Amino acid sequence: MKNVSKTLFFIRSRVNLNGKKGVYFYAVISGIFAAVIALGFQKASHFILSVFTSSDGNEVVASFSQAQPWQRITSLVVGGIIAGIILLLAAKKVKKRPTPYMEAVSIGNGYIPVRANLLRSLAAIVTIGSGASIGREGPLVQTVTVFASMFGRRTNMSTTRLRLLIACSAAGAMSAVFHTPLAGGLFVCEIVIGIMSIDILAPLLVSSCTSYLVLTVIGNSAPLYENSNAFVNVDFEIVSFTILLGILASLMARFWLIMLNHTRKLLNRNVNFLPIRLAIAGAIVGTISIWFPEVTGNGAHIIRGIVSMNFALDEISAILVLKILSVALFFGMGAVGGVLTPSLTIGGVFGFFFAHMLIYMGVPLSGNEIIGFSVIGMAAFFTTAAAAPLTSMMLVIEFTMAGQLIFPLIVAVLVSHGVSIMMRTKSMYAQSAEGGMRGAFGKPLKSVRIKDIFRKSEDTVSVTETFDGVARIFLRNPEYAVYVVSRSNKYIGGILRSDILSFIKSKTLSSNVIAEDIMRSDIPVLKTDMPLIDGVKIFAENPRYESMPIVNSANEFYGIVNRNDIFMGFNEILKRDKLDRE
Repeated sequence: MKNVSKTLFFIRSRVNLNGKKGVYFYAVISGIFAAVIALGFQKASHFILSVFTSSDGNEVVASFSQAQPWQRITSLVVGGIIAGIILLLAAKKVKKRPTPYMEAVSIGNGYIPVRANLLRSLAAIVTIGSGASIGREGPLVQTVTVFASMFGRRTNMSTTRLRLLIACSAAGAMSAVFHTPLAGGLFVCEIVIGIMSIDILAPLLVSSCTSYLVLTVIGNSAPLYENSNAFVNVDFEIVSFTILLGILASLMARFWLIMLNHTRKLLNRNVNFLPIRLAIAGAIVGTISIWFPEVTGNGAHIIRGIVSMNFALDEISAILVLKILSVALFFGMGAVGGVLTPSLTIGGVFGFFFAHMLIYMGVPLSGNEIIGFSVIGMAAFFTTAAAAPLTSMMLVIEFTMAGQLIFPLIVAVLVSHGVSIMMRTKSMYAQSAEGGMRGAFGKPLKSVRIKDIFRKSEDTVSVTETFDGVARIFLRNPEYAVYVVSRSNKYIGGILRSDILSFIKSKTLSSNVIAEDIMRSDIPVLKTDMPLIDGVKIFAENPRYESMPIVNSANEFYGIVNRNDIFMGFNEILKRDKLDRE
């Protein structure tokens, strides 16, 4: 029996998910679940579309094209009413507000309320399934991160690790939605977290690549808008036109963002009228769809049409205006959905229109060059809309597999980003990443305390606990240490995993040995109100300790801080603090 316990202990002592290895383990798990939930979300919205339009429900525009005129209007009106009732119920009956995942990761503590957010996700599935002119990526990612937050909190993850788990889940979800393993990780790192660090980016990419791999097994992982023929010549004239496109696309994106903000302020004032507002939006867009079914859905059909040259200039001009109005209308009326794909659509159409204007002025362009300018316009427009140049560039490259456009894309993206900075344009994600309760990662470094990033731990024992009892705790959860407390939860000392291993090796395993006999009192102790930077210094001065206990002013055991978590959190907050000062 002792040999079995010894073997189990040695195995468990090597399987510790609280260090760096655990970060990548959870990144893989989050990537798997993100892909599965993303496919489930997609299937649910397709089912609703098939019910509303009496079609197969696989493609919004195709389903609306096949549906009768009355069905097109009815689908959007009924979907708006049902979604509005769900959102009204969430606003009236659920006390906790639906925290956006961007807020929970960028400035919060990783806590995302379950009920409020899942009700909004349900409303989004109905809205998207009914054919509304809005994207699915936002609510889908939010749904995935709700479950990630719930899992992390139930396993008592530290704030640092919980936020990273949610970020990994978001990266996996983005990869599953857009089939972009690289851009999925970049999106979260650049837009949500705002810090480009290998310690953060690496697990994000592990999650997004895992999600993409799962998609290849149980779904379709092909590029969404593949067209490797998209091309523009690299000469002085074309580069000049690319610079001009970057400037104009940035200005257009700024107009787009202003329009979204004003429509939301103007139309979304009273929550009690949500069902009526969404029904009106559905009726208007449903009527437009009788002549232009392309205005329905998230705009993916339009992008595919552009890269395949299926649209004439007069047709795409009308679609551009109507698509902008349709998306702004649903967004302004309070619909839950994403604006990423609609933004890419508008940018792509704008680039398409720009290329035709060049032809009109006498610039000879081939069909592949027209597509190339469409792709460049997509990236330049989204750069300003999302304040994410790297993500914009990689998104369109992975979308279209047009790697030969890399140089003009870099030029257009940099120009667009520069113009947006000069105009001080706030991205469409700025509000989600700025509002709400600010946790440790939304504060200046000098204001952050140790208690802001601690992790709860119930693995404590009394001084009279037997050696077998201490060993069982290590078997259940192979932490670096188990801490000894009094009956009133006063901290007394700690038992390191190495101490247990040494007892087992020396064959002194005995029921006569109790916690007090092997307890250490020399483990450094952190205080709850201690500045974070002081805690980092203590860890740096004591490299042998992987974790340390936290106590409050009354010497009561509060929790633990892991070395990897505190340094990761410190580096991120330090970089944020420097950026804010700049």
